Amino acid sequence: MSDCDKPLLDKVIENRNCIGCGACAFAFPEQFAMRAIHGSWQAQLLPAAATEPDTAPETICPHSGAGLDETEIGARLYPQAKKDPRLGRYRSTLVGHVEEGGFRAGGSSGGMITWLLADLLERGEVDGVVHVRPAMHRDDGLLFEYAISTTVEQVQEGAKSRYYPIEMSGVLKLVNEGDKRFAFVGIPCFVKAVRQLQFAGLLRKDAARICVGLVCGHLKSKYFGEYLAWQAGVAEEEIETLDFRHKLADRPASQYGFAVSQRGKDTPLVRPMQDLNGKDWGEGLFKNPACEFCDDVFAECADIWVGDAWLPRHVDDPAGTNVVVIRDEVTATLVQAAIEDGRLSFEEASCDTLALSQAAGLRHRRAGLSHRLARRIEKGIWAPRKRVEPALAKSPRRRLVYDYRLQIAETGAAQFEAAKAAGDVRLFEQAMAGLLQDYRRTVRDNLPLRLAKKAWRFGRKLLHAALP
Repeated sequence: MSDCDKPLLDKVIENRNCIGCGACAFAFPEQFAMRAIHGSWQAQLLPAAATEPDTAPETICPHSGAGLDETEIGARLYPQAKKDPRLGRYRSTLVGHVEEGGFRAGGSSGGMITWLLADLLERGEVDGVVHVRPAMHRDDGLLFEYAISTTVEQVQEGAKSRYYPIEMSGVLKLVNEGDKRFAFVGIPCFVKAVRQLQFAGLLRKDAARICVGLVCGHLKSKYFGEYLAWQAGVAEEEIETLDFRHKLADRPASQYGFAVSQRGKDTPLVRPMQDLNGKDWGEGLFKNPACEFCDDVFAECADIWVGDAWLPRHVDDPAGTNVVVIRDEVTATLVQAAIEDGRLSFEEASCDTLALSQAAGLRHRRAGLSHRLARRIEKGIWAPRKRVEPALAKSPRRRLVYDYRLQIAETGAAQFEAAKAAGDVRLFEQAMAGLLQDYRRTVRDNLPLRLAKKAWRFGRKLLHAALP
């Protein structure tokens, strides 16, 4: 069967555009199951079901290009909100941090997400929170999973970023039963899938009454954490848990640490991320290849989006600062009341300021995505419908940067898996050395590019100083 004749979700899976969210396995358990491949989750097509579902499965998949896109979903959810081509719909845009309690110290950045979830619970806006927490009693050895929290203490256990593969088919089944109200926390494509499920009548509205969107550079394979731990001298079987955003009091917020807790030991090993291979987020080591075809930076389908304030004014504060986009009335009211009470320290920020805080992500998911789509069309490979037009990057050097990033994403996890099977992780580094050197040389060993970057950083500071 030619690629043109295959069902759409066959193309999604075969071309590695499946992010592994589990929405299809939740909605259509007779047709789809979840499996682990190269350290990530992926949907698996089961033998044909006896009856066809009323809803086309591809309209639920966030990466198929079928169904509503993020702009259309945002317009349906927030018709009265203002619009920005980078941020999507918005009521207000803020920058700041949590003053109340230990939320800021216990979070990856300014503590906003954990504070909001705790406040929603305490005020009775929701009965529980669906979010990622350390895994309990799993047979597959995975360290993190989607779980339901019903107390503030449980919510705090789920604080901090988890650069780790997760899927939500099981937890969605749990929250879809009964009549309780939940807040759902997820990366942009997971939130999009939840909205599509709700629109199709497959998921109760109150099963995700409030959706909280996370900033997401990309989703990692579980091998990312294993590789960092190996560099710290800890083998996979010795890992108890991982902290991917360990705050270092003597360094800027952007120079966080990596901490690995070992089985049977009380004190975690901490290493500055700057000292570890894998620190370069643009390089994308262990990136899920599906992330290369995402165009949503600000979780445009979520009621509130929270990210890191990678801005000159805030990045040097090791305690961490958040940027926030609010889209719905419930969260807007809660946040405004907390600001007035002094529990939150936030101020208004312009759309330009927030876009500036995520400039690299926007560039990679707009101009970079255009290039990757054009490459697929050039090679005769299926490509999903996106909100940007296919077009090769104008600069030959930029073309190389985008091409190398995709190659790194497509090969890294499999190479690490092979090295593990051979019992020597150094074989992974040897196998990837040539590709990584080519990428780094293209990005860094270019005087005009370095000068342009320096000028861009200077211009960014001037622009930020002029922005509210």
